Parts: sequence; structure tokens; C-alpha cells
Amino acid sequence: MTARRLVPATSVLVMLAVALPVGAQGKGGNGHGKPVAPPPTSTSVPTATAGTAATATAPFAWMDDANLLAPGAAWLGVSMVQWHGGGASEVVVPVFDGSVGLTPRVQVGVSVPRVAGGLGTTFFTAKIGLFTDEARGLKVAVGPTLEVLSPATIQSGPAGQGRVQWGFPVSIELDREVGRIYASSGYFSPGVWYGGGAIGWTLSNRLSASLSFSRAWTNDATVAGAPAIGGPRRNDLSGGGSFDVTPTIALFGSVGRTIATAARNGAGTTLSVGLSLSTAPGVFAK
Repeated sequence: MTARRLVPATSVLVMLAVALPVGAQGKGGNGHGKPVAPPPTSTSVPTATAGTAATATAPFAWMDDANLLAPGAAWLGVSMVQWHGGGASEVVVPVFDGSVGLTPRVQVGVSVPRVAGGLGTTFFTAKIGLFTDEARGLKVAVGPTLEVLSPATIQSGPAGQGRVQWGFPVSIELDREVGRIYASSGYFSPGVWYGGGAIGWTLSNRLSASLSFSRAWTNDATVAGAPAIGGPRRNDLSGGGSFDVTPTIALFGSVGRTIATAARNGAGTTLSVGLSLSTAPGVFAK
């Protein structure tokens, strides 16, 4: 499986959780002040629904593998994300993603959704390879991340909330010729913990697929609508695929569904489709 195929699956899983705009969550209300399910975009900040005050946080999982792009290689993607659940629906287009390999052990990336009124919550990431055993196909990586909240998210969040937050994902992967297994876990500064696992496999020279399950939660039981024990939690099952149109252009898509998740925490279904362009190592090297 090529490195290029691995990037779309990772980017789509991230977009399922964070791309949609918090400021648009009032859409889809029933006009009677009854809360509707907020889109799974609030990352970890309190969200507002139609006719209500801030509700419980909607934690999300940052699922990623431990693969890195080769030095000088790049991956660029543009996609559309559509979410629906609890009587509401939203579409975000376009979402831009990009990654560049800097060294054999370091790559950097960015994810930027375009929402009504400007840019949505943006993520800046670095992936650092800590361990690689080529003989066994075993890899471990960390992904320090900065999250820059959109103005709409700031307005919907608690007073005094900072615009910049951080996260520290850790990923481990076992790679084989026809498939791979990987797991990811970590923490984001608003108080969100998560963990999950995934499998990916090559169906043909041009087609690959992946399936993942993740669980995210907070330990803040004081927010409105939180369970009696513990804080808000979210479970996601997602499947995706990538098809190589040419050696440098690919189509990718995914579908995700929450399981045993409360409406206040973004329960619903998310669809995503996109197009990616990749470059060979050395194109951006000096």
C-alpha cells in the first residue's frame, strides 16, 4: 500500500469529527425550542442548539496511523462533508487538507474547512516517527497538534475560552503487504481523551479500503446534560475507500455513524467525498 493511499483515510476520519461549523448548529430547529442534535464539530467545546443554552461537550477522536510521507513528498486534498442527525443537517464545502514530508521522521500538515462567513476551526499538525521496525512492519508515531478555533466556535463557547488549543495523539501500526492494523489514542487540552483502532487493506492495485471504531470522552460531569457518572462520550464507526484515477490523482470517500451516542454529543451520520493530488519525493525538496 502506498503512502498516498494512507493520507485520505486519515484526513477523512478527522473531518468526520471537526470540519462542520459550530456557529451553524441552530439550523434545523423545530421552532418549539426543542434541542436538535448538534453536528459533530464542536470538537471539545460547549455547543449551542436551537432554543437552548450551551449543552454538554461533544468529544471527538483523532484517528491516525503511524505512516509518514517521504521527504519532499506532498499530499493535497479537497473534499465535501455532509452530516445529518436528530432532525438537522449541514454541508461543509470545501475542506482543504495538505501534508508535506520534511525528513524521514517528520511531516507537517494542515486541515482548513471553509464555512459560512470565513474559515472554520483549523488544525496544524506535525507527525513524528518515534520507532520503525521494517522487518516486522511495526511503527510508532506522535502527532502534536494545534487547534485554532473559528470565531463562531469562540462565540458559542464558555467565556474566557482561548482560541488556540492543543492535542497530543499517539499512534501505533502493524503494516503487512496486503493490509495494516493501527490504533490511536491521546488527549486534547479542553479535557478530551480518546482511543480507537482501525484496519486497512488493499483490494487491487488502484483500490484500498479502511474500517475504524473510536471512542471519545470527557471527565467533566458538571456540564448540562452530562451523564450522572462521568462526562459526555461519543462512539464512531467509520468506513472509507480510495481509488487511484492516475498515479498522482485519487478519489476518496467515507461514511461514519455514531453508536450509543446521545444526540447532544453529535449523534448522526457523516458522509465525505473528495479528490486528492500527490507528488513524488523531492518535488518540494531543495
